[in-house]
Amino acid sequence: MPYKTNLPRKIISHDAKPKTFSSSRSDWWTPLWRGLTVDPTAKHFRAMGSSVWLYLYLLTFANRTTGNLFRRISTVAGDMGMSSRTISRWLKSLKAGGYIEVRHTGRSLQIAITKWKPINKR
Repeated sequence: MPYKTNLPRKIISHDAKPKTFSSSRSDWWTPLWRGLTVDPTAKHFRAMGSSVWLYLYLLTFANRTTGNLFRRISTVAGDMGMSSRTISRWLKSLKAGGYIEVRHTGRSLQIAITKWKPINKR
């Protein structure tokens, strides 16, 4: 079985310039608004704790316009190298803090980042 990685791989075509792609997503950056980290009261730090890592994961894979994504807990756990129990606990923490809304679809979770701010295209 070939080694899987999320690092971009080069695709060489004889009739075009080399292209890069990622096995999961071609975007390598995530929008993060300053209010999460610049907060003299540290309310987000206290509310999120270590679940901030899951929140960053959700920001990375959310639809850039809507702030929604569909994922299975096992997929997130595998992507992050964490146990499913940890991911479930972090989801519960983020939901209780009002950072996300979660809806079960039967096959996966529909996760909506509650205070999503789309980046305007200029």
